[in-house]
Amino acid sequence: MRRTVLTSLLPVLVLLVQMPAAHASGSQEAADVMADRMLQAIGGRQAWAAVRNTINGSQQNRAGEPTVVHAVITMDFEEPRFRIETTASDLHLIRVINGDEHWRLRRNGAIEDVPPELLDQDMQWYAAHLYRTIHRLAARDPALSVRVNEKQRLEIHTDEARLLWFALDAKGEPYAFGSREDEVGSLTGPWDFVQDGIHHPRWVSSSDGTWRAAIKSLSINVPLSEHMFARPVGQ
Repeated sequence: MRRTVLTSLLPVLVLLVQMPAAHASGSQEAADVMADRMLQAIGGRQAWAAVRNTINGSQQNRAGEPTVVHAVITMDFEEPRFRIETTASDLHLIRVINGDEHWRLRRNGAIEDVPPELLDQDMQWYAAHLYRTIHRLAARDPALSVRVNEKQRLEIHTDEARLLWFALDAKGEPYAFGSREDEVGSLTGPWDFVQDGIHHPRWVSSSDGTWRAAIKSLSINVPLSEHMFARPVGQ
C-alpha cells in the first residue's frame, strides 16, 4: 500500500519541481516580448542597434532661475565620454567626461577638474543613460537582461542591478521611465521626433513638472573628434 501511494505521488512531485522553472521561462518570454514591442514602437531594433552616438539639442524649462536654458548633449555610446553644454542669458556651463580625462567650465568662467562626487554621479548617469541603454538593448548586449516587475513595467538589468524601468502604453511606447532605485521616474511625451529611423520623445519631464525638456535638434552617428572633448589649452 505504501509503495502504491508513493508511486501515485511521483507525477505530482515532478510537476512541483518543474513549476518554478516553467514560471521563470514564461516570465522571461513575457519580458522579451515586451522589450521587442517597445523597440518596434520607437523605430525598430535595427535602427537603434546602429546608433553609435547622438548630439541632442533641447530647450529646458525649470522652476528655478534661470527658468529657460538650452542644452546640447554629445553622447558617445561606444566609449565613456560625453559633453554637456548649457547656455542661457548670462550663463555658459560645460562639463566633459572623456574616459579618465574630465573638466568643467563654471559660471565664474573658471575651468577645473570635475569634483570626485560629481564625477561618480556622472558615470552612474552614463551607465544608465536612457538612449544609450535602449541602443544596448537593441544590439542584444549580453551584459543586459530584461524582466517584468510587479507593476508590469519593463526593467533592464546588468550584474543584478537595475539600470532602467519603462512603463509602456498599449502600443509599447514608453510614457514613463526611471533609473536605478528611482520608483517615481520621469514622464515622456510622444516618441514622434524621428531621425535616421529612431524615434525620440518630443519632451521629457520630471513627475512634478519642475523640470521639462523639449527636443529641438538631434544628430546621429556624427564623427566625434577628440577636439570636441578637449580641455582648453593651458586650463
